[in-house]
Amino acid sequence: MFLLLLKFDSEVSEFLSVLKYGTRNVYSRGLVAFQEFYSSQGSIKDFLDCVEQDRLLPRNQRKRVDRVTLNGFVAWLKDRGYSPKTIRIYVGAVQSLAKYFDIPISLRYVQLPPAQPVNKKHPWTIEGVGDFIALMDKPLYRSIAASILQSGLSLSDLFALKYGDIKEEFEKGTTPICLSLTRKKTGIAFITFLGYWSVKLLKDYLADQKLNDDTPIYNVSSRAAHAYFRKSAQKFAGKFKGRNPYSPHSLRAAFRTFLSDHKVDPLYIEFWMGHKLPEQQGAYINKSIESWRQTYKEQAEPWLTPPQYKEDSIT
Repeated sequence: MFLLLLKFDSEVSEFLSVLKYGTRNVYSRGLVAFQEFYSSQGSIKDFLDCVEQDRLLPRNQRKRVDRVTLNGFVAWLKDRGYSPKTIRIYVGAVQSLAKYFDIPISLRYVQLPPAQPVNKKHPWTIEGVGDFIALMDKPLYRSIAASILQSGLSLSDLFALKYGDIKEEFEKGTTPICLSLTRKKTGIAFITFLGYWSVKLLKDYLADQKLNDDTPIYNVSSRAAHAYFRKSAQKFAGKFKGRNPYSPHSLRAAFRTFLSDHKVDPLYIEFWMGHKLPEQQGAYINKSIESWRQTYKEQAEPWLTPPQYKEDSIT
């Protein structure tokens, strides 16, 4: 994050400094992209100056710098394969920056891609998840899928894991493995676990790999993972159009559903998923790692392990 701030001029850094953690992180990426797009014409500060100067001209002399530039930015992002949602967010970052400095920019005549509909997720059963993962022909993706289901992690938080995060318990054979993390999106500290089944698939994937503490456990891009899940989903369910209802995020949603269906304490579920808890209830989840491990093993792991794999697990 600080590296991003160092690339910006003081005005942009000032704007980012007043944002909440999650928004700041996303808007930083958007403004980095805009700065790259605009670099042949100048800095982001130069863009804001040009917009202001253009508006001081008589109506018939104005070049509509804001509208023309943002339409060019949209086309530039599309050419680089950014999703419609990301394009809208990145353009919104530029609009918010301008608004912060009292330069309102309307997006009415900016050719933004249409907002995508809410991604409908497949209504998983635990047996179905087991069958879906069994269809995958690569140990990497079998491990990713099982890890998301058993930990409730988002894909971005899973991909942020380094070998050092699991090394001690993984090499000792301790299960469930405790993950003590801070969410990339929100900065919230939390813990969750990898159960015996996902650890077994992780061992299969990591076999014969040379690892050090800083090695990413899953050295693959989010785009590649989504593409593989889509390919596997079409093998599993047949051809479909639009968003993939069998996406990695659908397995994170299944984590919540399976535990909720079996009456696991909602606060436990929220904590394991890295969601912000009401301040007055923080003391309620103040337990030791070993206490949490036992709670997860007894109350969560049985419902997050497909029955076809339970004979291999430690009960």
